[in-house]
Amino acid sequence: MNYGDRWVTIGTINKPAPVSAGSETEAHFMKQNRTRTALADAYMRLLNDYTIDRITVKMITDAVGCSRKTFYYYFTDVYVLTQYVFELRVQHFLNTNGNFETMREGFLTLAANLSNDRQAILNIYHGYGKEELERFTWETSDYYARQVITRYAQNMDIAPEDLEAIIRMYTDMMFGMLIDWINNGMEGDYSRKLDIALTALMPVLRSNCRGAKAAAQQ
Repeated sequence: MNYGDRWVTIGTINKPAPVSAGSETEAHFMKQNRTRTALADAYMRLLNDYTIDRITVKMITDAVGCSRKTFYYYFTDVYVLTQYVFELRVQHFLNTNGNFETMREGFLTLAANLSNDRQAILNIYHGYGKEELERFTWETSDYYARQVITRYAQNMDIAPEDLEAIIRMYTDMMFGMLIDWINNGMEGDYSRKLDIALTALMPVLRSNCRGAKAAAQQ
C-alpha cells in the first residue's frame, strides 16, 4: 500500500532510507511527516463525530488547511488513511508500552487503549462494513499478538513452529473477543474478559516453552 513516499502493509511500516542530519532532505522528510500526521490527527477527530462513510477528503483537508492534492500525495482515499492511522496507533502503543514485564500486562494495556478509541472504532464499524472491519481487526490482532509474544519468548528455547501455533491461538482469541465486543457496541468490561482468557492460556505458553527446552536438552 502506497502512502506517498513509502509503502505500508498491515503491521509493516517501511521507512525511507536514513538521511543526514541538517540536510535539505531531512527537512523535507520532517515536513512530510508533519503533514501526514496532521491529516491523520484531523481524521481521528472527525471519526469521533462521523461514521467513516460520511467523512470526505474535503472535510479532512479543511480541518488541516491544505489542498486535496496534498491529501492524495499521501493517501489514495479515506479508507487507506484509516488503515494508516490504526497501524500507527498500534506501532505507537508498542513503542510507548513495550517494556511491560509480562505478556498479560501488555495485552491488558492494549485493551485499555482500545477503550479510549471506542467512538472512533464504532464509527468505523458502522460505516466501513463488517467484512472489511473484520479483515482489518484480524490483521491488527495478528500483528499485535506476534509482536508481544515474540518479544516475551525471545529468550526462551521454543521451536519456531510451536511459537507460530501459540501466536495463532492468541490471535484467534483476541480477534474473536474484539469482534464480539464491537458487535455489542463495545459495552461491558472487555479488559476483565480478556484477563480471564489470558489467565487460562498463559500455562499453555509456559508449558510449550518448558517442553521445547527439555527436548533440546535430551
